[in-house]
Amino acid sequence: MTTSTARKLPERRRFSRRAHFALAFTATSLVAGTVYGWPPLRRSLLRETSALGEKRLAAHFTAGSWSVQGGRFVAGWSRDKYGTRFTACVCLGFVCLGAIAVASARATDDALLTCGMFAVGLGSGLQLCVQPVAALFPECKSTVMSALSGAFQVSGLVFLALTAGDERKIGFYTFAGCVAVLLALCFVMLPSGQTFVETAVVETTESDDGEDGGIKRVSSLHERTEGLANGYTRAEQMRSAEYFGLVVWFTIVVCPLQFYISAIGYQLELKGDEKGEYSSIFAVAYGAVAIFAAFGGRVADKIGCGACQGLATVFTAISFGALMVPKSAGMGVQVFGMFLYGFGRLFIFAMYFANVGRRFGFEHYGTLCGVGLLISAIWSLVQYPLLSWAVDTGSPNGSNAVCISMLCLTLPYTIWLGKRERIERSKL
Repeated sequence: MTTSTARKLPERRRFSRRAHFALAFTATSLVAGTVYGWPPLRRSLLRETSALGEKRLAAHFTAGSWSVQGGRFVAGWSRDKYGTRFTACVCLGFVCLGAIAVASARATDDALLTCGMFAVGLGSGLQLCVQPVAALFPECKSTVMSALSGAFQVSGLVFLALTAGDERKIGFYTFAGCVAVLLALCFVMLPSGQTFVETAVVETTESDDGEDGGIKRVSSLHERTEGLANGYTRAEQMRSAEYFGLVVWFTIVVCPLQFYISAIGYQLELKGDEKGEYSSIFAVAYGAVAIFAAFGGRVADKIGCGACQGLATVFTAISFGALMVPKSAGMGVQVFGMFLYGFGRLFIFAMYFANVGRRFGFEHYGTLCGVGLLISAIWSLVQYPLLSWAVDTGSPNGSNAVCISMLCLTLPYTIWLGKRERIERSKL
């Protein structure tokens, strides 16, 4: 007669957890959110020709921003099914091809620019692949995940750097070469499976005389202490009220986030930024707030995700209010609004990913994140009619007001989640 027992055995890793985090941070900083550095590229295209209309330019960004959101659903599913290394390398391959397309396209070549932006946006799938590195840091999981969201924000500076010398072709060809080197590093360093974790649960059979009968089953260990009421299986988690609330919140707030970037250049020009100086300032502000990412994650580790999600939503709503301030108030108000938007966007995405990791674990992380990203990508297409409305009426205030309303609509959920987290902590 034999009995089954479970024990933990270490999995061998060729690289330290710090090396894995360094690769994850570098890769995310270079490719994950480059599409959101759109305003400087927009100005670069306008300098090449004046024949481009605002709606025409917006179509390029919409394609890129949609692939960032929707593509991560496919990347998440692929990561769960085929592994981290395979999926990350495929994402980087698309970025390389997209960069070459943008470099070789003329400013009036709509099809090639749109396809290039779409392919570059698929690099965001890399972020889903490397974020589970946070499992190697159980003592500060939200801090690590927020730091990687900060890296995502830093990648918004890439387009600013590539267009700084008015040599779009040289800049993007160089970018493609850097991505190819990064692809090689990921192929060598990333795990082939779904997880970075160092331990595994090993089930063994043991005979009556106490001898080890051999390994019967090996499965990854994905420990979590929060959100256990959401279940363990993928189906249980996706049917939980908390996952439904998270996806609804994220879906609603993403549309205003995307509209802000697609319209900020146009709105600043209406307020007197004819040379595009403040579009560059926006790109800098967007990336600069990333230095606070780890701090925000630390706060989430202390007070929970709900409070941080609510604060990020409020910051974003105020940034839209700044855009509605009259031109006579000066551009200083807009710079203030840009920084608030940067903070809001940073922590909305950081808390979305941290929420899934903390409260649902990493076993089905790619699928859970990907489903929410796909649904939000579909809804975020509303950004284009919002921009068209602003251009057709000559005033974006109506669209800005709609965005503020969307954001405020989600605040009751963040309050509910905060209370739920406090109840859980009080029982510990």
